[in-house]
Amino acid sequence: MMTWVRMPGSCGELVQGTIDGIDLHITCPVSMYSLASASRLRGGGLKIPENLDKTALAVGKVLELIGGGYGIEIDVKSELPRGKGMASSTADIAAAVAATYSLLRKDIRPEDIANVALSIEPTDGTFFKGIVAFDHKYGRRFEPIGEAPPIEIIVLEPPEVIDTITFNRERKAIKEMDEVLVKEAFEMAVEGIKTSNIRLVGKAATISAIHNQKILPKKALGDIIDICRRKGGIGVNVAHSGTVAGMMVEKGFGRRLFERTAHYMPGSWDAYLVSMVDGGLRHDEFEPALAAGPRNDSITWD
Repeated sequence: MMTWVRMPGSCGELVQGTIDGIDLHITCPVSMYSLASASRLRGGGLKIPENLDKTALAVGKVLELIGGGYGIEIDVKSELPRGKGMASSTADIAAAVAATYSLLRKDIRPEDIANVALSIEPTDGTFFKGIVAFDHKYGRRFEPIGEAPPIEIIVLEPPEVIDTITFNRERKAIKEMDEVLVKEAFEMAVEGIKTSNIRLVGKAATISAIHNQKILPKKALGDIIDICRRKGGIGVNVAHSGTVAGMMVEKGFGRRLFERTAHYMPGSWDAYLVSMVDGGLRHDEFEPALAAGPRNDSITWD
């Protein structure tokens, strides 16, 4: 017997910052996934690919919690690039943990995944259904907001990577963003999602992206925002602890925006078109197909 679980990654966050002393973000799940399978392993123990240390730690914690001496083999396939701020670790951990629970016929809640993931590192809230606000450090705040708005995103991926564990440790020494601006962006994004006002969502994301420059500057952000605005996009969001940025556009117009902007972008960057989707786990009876390599709808700059 084998179970499969898919978990979406993200294109950074819509908004991130500190409000009333709590670090939180508004999720931006997208149509790129990690897929985990779980199967029984004779003789006990845990077998998992060597490059998935965080996922192995998470599944190990689950097996300790459940008890019973189960032997589990985990495999993970992913479309998500590593170290870019696209919630690859969160997606791997959530999918593997959920697949383990499913294999052992145990019920699991998003809160259970949050507890396991947060015991390892700060985590994205994309395993909650829909779009949510979540305290990615300690889980002290959770707020469901609504369904994913009809937005496509051209993900702009530079070659640089960031070690998120090191970044979050060093970030404590960096002055936080102005809470007034974070609250403004947060409230704007919530209203935009609840009223299906995608331009309000885009404006909120752009505010948060600009003010995150104080914490993790992106050299090309000003140009990206200008190009996006002039060529018909609705806003720009970023990975607040990663390197990717996203040009946001009304669903159905992503290809058009790409055609209008492709020649502006550095040749060393990759770009790919994704859709915002609802967060949450997808349980599959049979193994679903993932795109070949870490791309959903890949477009490479000339």
